[in-house]
Amino acid sequence: MDSIKNDLPMAMTMAAFAGISWYIGAELNISLFLFFKRRRGLYFWSCALASWGIILQSLFIILADFGVWTDLKGSITFIYLSWLLMVIPQSWVLYSRLYLLMQHDSLLRWVRAALIVTTLIFGVTTLPLGILAQTTMPSLAPVNAVWDRLQTTVFFVQETILSIMYIWQTRKYLRDLSPLLDQSQSSIDSASARAKNGKTKTLLHHLMYINLLIISLDIALLGVQYANLFYLQGAFKPAIYGVKLKLEFVILNRLIKSISRREMSTVRSDVRRGSDSDAGGISMTRGWNGQWPSSSVTEDERQLKTPQVAHHQSSAEYLGDLPPLHHMA
Repeated sequence: MDSIKNDLPMAMTMAAFAGISWYIGAELNISLFLFFKRRRGLYFWSCALASWGIILQSLFIILADFGVWTDLKGSITFIYLSWLLMVIPQSWVLYSRLYLLMQHDSLLRWVRAALIVTTLIFGVTTLPLGILAQTTMPSLAPVNAVWDRLQTTVFFVQETILSIMYIWQTRKYLRDLSPLLDQSQSSIDSASARAKNGKTKTLLHHLMYINLLIISLDIALLGVQYANLFYLQGAFKPAIYGVKLKLEFVILNRLIKSISRREMSTVRSDVRRGSDSDAGGISMTRGWNGQWPSSSVTEDERQLKTPQVAHHQSSAEYLGDLPPLHHMA
C-alpha cells in the first residue's frame, strides 16, 4: 500500500485503467438494458455479469491497494468474487456469437462441455485458494502464484481458441457464401445489390480483424501477468476485459445486422422472382448443405434456430430470435 502511494506514475496509470473499466462497464450496462426488451438468454446475462464484474473488480482493487478498504479478508474475498464475475462470462459471450456461425451441433456441445469444465476447475477452484493464500494461510502463497499464472494461461488459450474458431468459421462462411451472392446478383442485376454483397464481405473481414485485435489484447495481458507487475495487472486486467467485452458486443451487433439485412434481401429476391425460396430463391429455412439441425438440440436452441424477422427489435435483441447463419443459407 505504501509503495503504490509513493509511486505516482503507477498510481496515475492505475487510475487511468480504472476509469476505462468503469466507463466501458457503465456503457455496456446501459446498452444492454436499453436494447434488450426481453432480458433473458445466455448472451444477455453473460454480458451483464461480465460488465458488473469489470466495474466491481476495478473498484475493489483500487479501494484495497490505496488503503481505503482495510479489512483484508473482506477486500480479498470480494476481489476474487468480482474476478469470477469478470472472467468466466467472457468465454460464454464468445460461445454465444460462435453459435451463430458454427454448423456442427456436436462440436458446439464439445465446446460447451469444455467451458463448463474450465469454469469448475480453473474458475471455482481459484476462489478458495486465492482467498486463503492472501488471508489466513500465507504458506499457500507460492502455490497460489503458480496457480494464478496457470489459470490465466488456461483462460487465455481458451479464449484464443474460441476466437480462432470464429475466424475459421467466418472464412468458411465467406467461401460458401460466394456462390449464393453470385446467384443473388444474377437474379437482381443492379449496382445496389452488388454494393450490398460487397459490404457483407467487408463486414465479415472487419469481424475477423477485430478478433485478431482481441487475441493481441490477451497476449498483452498474459505478458503483464508473467512480468510480475502486481499493481499494474490489478488495474490493467479489468480494463482489457472491458475493451474485449465491448469489442464482442460490437462484433455480435454488426453480425446480427448483417444477418437481418441478408434475410430481407433474400425475401425481396424471392418476391421479385415471383416464387418462394424453394422454387429458385435462396432458402432461409433449409439447413446448411441441406442438413437439418440435430434432433438432440435443446428447446432453447430450437427457438434460437427458428427464422424470424422483427424490424421493431434492436440488432442486439434480435439475437434471441435469429437462427445461426448456416441455417439461413
